Amino acid sequence: MESGITIFSFGLFLVIFLWIGALAAKSSDNTESDYLLGSRSFGKVFVGLSAGATGNSGWIMIGTVGMAYSMGVSALLMVIAWFLGDLTFWTFFPDKINQMSREQNSQTIPEFLGSTVKKPQGRRIITLIVAVITVVFIGAYTAAQFAAAAKTLDVFFGVDPT
Repeated sequence: MESGITIFSFGLFLVIFLWIGALAAKSSDNTESDYLLGSRSFGKVFVGLSAGATGNSGWIMIGTVGMAYSMGVSALLMVIAWFLGDLTFWTFFPDKINQMSREQNSQTIPEFLGSTVKKPQGRRIITLIVAVITVVFIGAYTAAQFAAAAKTLDVFFGVDPT
């Protein structure tokens, strides 16, 4: 019975997200800038929340809890350092990065970093290297999130991850 409720809840969750996605698709401009950057219309709070959710996903649910269990109170140092690092970055850098990316008409991080190189060949090499690094680490990050989600579902709902 519990697995039926879990499957139903998960299915309902997916249907709601698909519905929200369909509504959002109707109001989009269908341009590259709209797809990649939301037409640069998101405010600081939304971008900050999005970045926070990305940076703290499986790490907070699994990693920090496990670290606190194994290290005790000293694990708070990592939490404090993480918070101070986020606070420092989000206080000083986003406005400058946003301004520079608008000036250089960059829509992705690889384009942004490549646009700092003057020669077209060098720009292309930097863009490709950063793009490959991004794809590799996004793949590893995604795998880690799936592993964390599987462990969370196993602990909370008894859903076997295999």
